[in-house]
Amino acid sequence: MRITLFISSLLLAAVVASSQMKHWTETSNELIWRERYKNCDHGYLVNLPLGVVGHRSHPPSPNHGILISAKNPSITSEVTLEEPRLVDVYDSNDAAELGSARAYLREHELKAAQAPEKITILEQRDTKFRGSMAVYVHFRQTKKLSTSEVEELVVYRTPKEIGPVFNVVLLRTTPEFYSRDHILFLQVRGGLRFITVPKRECSND
Repeated sequence: MRITLFISSLLLAAVVASSQMKHWTETSNELIWRERYKNCDHGYLVNLPLGVVGHRSHPPSPNHGILISAKNPSITSEVTLEEPRLVDVYDSNDAAELGSARAYLREHELKAAQAPEKITILEQRDTKFRGSMAVYVHFRQTKKLSTSEVEELVVYRTPKEIGPVFNVVLLRTTPEFYSRDHILFLQVRGGLRFITVPKRECSND
């Protein structure tokens, strides 16, 4: 009986320790995340594929998501929005008045920034993700000197704790690497989960 109780105690301690494990480390340039990125203030987390590293800016920069290098998903040196091959997971509540994922997409992603830029929609459909209304789009963005393949899931949520919010998973890559990077996009998208925002101060560990 004592041995059984001892083993049970060890197992419980291991579970508690695992749940309290810190999933991020600080470098000179940013925070990097392994296994899981959590954003308790905005009610979501991303279970990261094995070996994939998420990147975000140091505090006090706002915590609104992570970047992942599609070229080298395990890289631990700094990753920025200027990367040509990138997975971006983020949240936004700055455009809550738009009221739908499709309206957000139309307003923020499908507008050509300048006259030479051309956007060709290859696929677009309304869908549901984890019970919330969402829209998926795959488009080709052609600029003067470059062409990008862009794939995006936009989810519109209305959690009562924080009000309307958009959650976005975006892939931007080059046409020759689209098939390869699309697999990473699907893996990261599959790891997105929504959680309750606590009323008290919360931890992203």
